[in-house]
Amino acid sequence: MSDAGRIASPRALARVTGALYLCIMVAAMFAEGFVRDRLIVSDDPATTVRRIAESHQLWRWGIVADVSTTLCDVAVAVLLFILLKPAGARVSLAAAVFQLVYSAMMATSAALLVGPLFLIKHAPAGAEMQMLVSYSLSLHQTTFSIGLILFGIHLVMIGLLIARSTFLPRLIGLALTVAGTCYITNSVLGLVAPDVASSLFPWILLPGFLAEGALTLWLIFVGVNAERWQAADSLMT
Repeated sequence: MSDAGRIASPRALARVTGALYLCIMVAAMFAEGFVRDRLIVSDDPATTVRRIAESHQLWRWGIVADVSTTLCDVAVAVLLFILLKPAGARVSLAAAVFQLVYSAMMATSAALLVGPLFLIKHAPAGAEMQMLVSYSLSLHQTTFSIGLILFGIHLVMIGLLIARSTFLPRLIGLALTVAGTCYITNSVLGLVAPDVASSLFPWILLPGFLAEGALTLWLIFVGVNAERWQAADSLMT
């Protein structure tokens, strides 16, 4: 392969990774903000069941969006492993493993969202069915929260890799380590101190939105410093 071809390759991978990140962010905001936030009413199972029943097709599209984010997450795990391997092969592999396990948990979380549709269609209407729907949604949320602990560890790892690399901005790497720590803290508090977690939400997740957004835009519009990436990669071979 020519020098020009080798230099173009990491930039192309970076832009594909950024595009997938953008798809993840858009699909996640649609599923969480446009679908579930509109249909789920906290501490009101009857209204939640009624809204899901009336907007069951929208609920299904929310599930599709969740599955789409999972598929994109798997691809991003592989691409980030390739892109960040020159900064540390073992840490890059570990980060990819954490993201893949996180993706599996997100797939499980999405599957739990089918439960309310099944219950609304087949279970007798009443307080018992409404409570079962609430249990299904609670299991979804708990699985999602535990998955975010794994994702937070993944973010800390790739943040450290980016910070120590010479081909991506150190500031973005440091921001990602902070974001990952916030994800971990939020999910752990949600399990052991829900009231504290509620008082910090959603501000504790703001660093994640900013850091991941910055990484996404950088990968799409700038990519990596290909010459430095090639130099770091050649030291490993």
